[in-house]
Amino acid sequence: KMIDLYESVQHAGNILPRLYLLATVAAAYIKSLEAPAKEILKDVNELCKGVQHPLRGLFLRYYLSQMLKDKLPDTGSGFEGEGGDINDAFDFIFTNFNESNRLWVRIQNQGPAREKDRRERERHDLRVLVGANLVRLSQLDGMTMDFYAESALPRILDHIVSVKDTLSQQYLLESMIQVFPDEFHIRTLEQMLSAYARALPSVDMKPIMVTLMNRLANYLSEADPEKVQQAGDIFSLFRTHLQGILERALQPGNSGATPDIAPALEVLAAFMQFTVTLYPDQVHYVDIILGSAAELLQKFKATGLGSLSNKAVEEVGELLAGPMKTLGLGVLKMEHFASLVSFLDFETRKQVALSMVTAIVEEDRPLSSVEDAKALFSFISPLVKDEEDTPPDEGKDKARFAEEQQKVCKLVHQIRHEDTDVEYQILTEMRGSFGQGGPHRLIFSLQPIFFGALGLVPKIQAREKRRAEEGDEVVPPPNISLKKVFQFLHRTNTALMQSSPDMALQLWLIAATSADQVEQATGQQGNFEPICYEFLTQALVLFEEEISDSSKQYKGIHAIVGTLCRIVALDLENFDTVAQKITRHAAKLLKKPMQCRAVSACSQLFWCDARRDGKRVRECLERCVKTCEAVVQSDPAQTGLWV
Repeated sequence: KMIDLYESVQHAGNILPRLYLLATVAAAYIKSLEAPAKEILKDVNELCKGVQHPLRGLFLRYYLSQMLKDKLPDTGSGFEGEGGDINDAFDFIFTNFNESNRLWVRIQNQGPAREKDRRERERHDLRVLVGANLVRLSQLDGMTMDFYAESALPRILDHIVSVKDTLSQQYLLESMIQVFPDEFHIRTLEQMLSAYARALPSVDMKPIMVTLMNRLANYLSEADPEKVQQAGDIFSLFRTHLQGILERALQPGNSGATPDIAPALEVLAAFMQFTVTLYPDQVHYVDIILGSAAELLQKFKATGLGSLSNKAVEEVGELLAGPMKTLGLGVLKMEHFASLVSFLDFETRKQVALSMVTAIVEEDRPLSSVEDAKALFSFISPLVKDEEDTPPDEGKDKARFAEEQQKVCKLVHQIRHEDTDVEYQILTEMRGSFGQGGPHRLIFSLQPIFFGALGLVPKIQAREKRRAEEGDEVVPPPNISLKKVFQFLHRTNTALMQSSPDMALQLWLIAATSADQVEQATGQQGNFEPICYEFLTQALVLFEEEISDSSKQYKGIHAIVGTLCRIVALDLENFDTVAQKITRHAAKLLKKPMQCRAVSACSQLFWCDARRDGKRVRECLERCVKTCEAVVQSDPAQTGLWV
């Protein structure tokens, strides 16, 4: 009989072989159905306590679990009924888990202190022998959601928390998330989060919380809306328990080391991702999380434990980047977004500002109100102007500085509104912000502002045309007239003259061409002709006062001549004044070959759409012939000048 065999193996001389034999025979004994499974399981479990050597006991417990895993009185098994029920099956595995964990923890105390690191590595390798019991529990058919929530989970969590060992709590709390189904976690979320708060301060909650959130987010994003609704307010549950868990990061560790707030911020970043995935339309939830991060950083700052680590700064950047990608300019309306940014150093604030600019440009988000522009430029101020903590060598790396400024300048082209008056107000707001940047930034920022304003000209013309066709009631007259736009262009380019005269010259000529086109379009002689002449005059003044390099003067003359040849609405007297002045400048160029070519170009001015004066053309060409003869005599290689 099996009972005789079961008793006879217990007379083996040594305890370790005896208990291995006992586990082997117990499996056959339960299978024979000669005795209730629950009694044999209980007996074997108790007898195995006889081996208390941590390593030997741990392997014995694992062997016992392997031998009896399919002999339990689980729901629906052949051993249920007289042999017991799910409670007996759970009790057996849980007791085995309980004892295995205690043996595993005791490994660290076996042997001399100098070998502690080796023993810790050994413990890490053996953790699967303990975790296998949790896997067995999750595989029980009788492990229903109700049984798990009401019976199994409270006992498992109490045991994990009661064993005051960091490695044990870390591994087992994370294993719990992996081995049990996601719907179980949703049902018992409050119990689990409460247990996390009771864990040792030295336990790194980051991987545990991140794993839990990722699993729940994936499950709920694919689940039916009804299941999500049944899950209740998961956000509030997490928020309630997270604060206590995260504040443990502010407590010094056992070794007295300075606490690092980075893992806590990483948990909040995961919580942010979890929230955005689960509640994409609940923007205020994002602000609440940012507020929690700001509060945590404020407390960290108050402790006086030093500055944020590089990792912590990165995590704050991650926290800010998430909502920027999904909400764009909407984040600037959040109460805690700006306050969180204030904890960062200059370089990181600049990177966050660049991320914001990139997100707006790449996703083509419109700037459609003065308030949006004001809030945005306040946020990206590290890129727009020098601040208190701006390093003295900012802009030293010219290529990087230019790239950053060019990204900011792209924002001008995101201004979009049906009303030209509003667009002008936004441009004015931007111009005011750019004006604080200093000459090294104005070189980049004023040019797009200029073209942004120039883009208003055809829009205002179209609006005036519609107004003439449909009446003032349908299309109200604009507050910002074309003349105001040209005044804006004048002020903007005047500010640019000192920083970049070459660019300013080009812009004066472009503005003159635009005024000439408007004059032609309106058909009313004299409305915009003085404006066109003013722009040309400013171009000449700039040419005379700021451009001294001979090659730049040569290029400038060609640019002015090219512009004048296209202008037709200019008064004849004004046209002649400009044409004669630029011709005189051409004749005074330092190098004779340049002089010859420049005067030749100026001859075009006297035979174009605006002017037909053959006498002046001949005078220019005769001057060129004299210069050419003198040049070719001294340098025959310059014969190309004749052409």
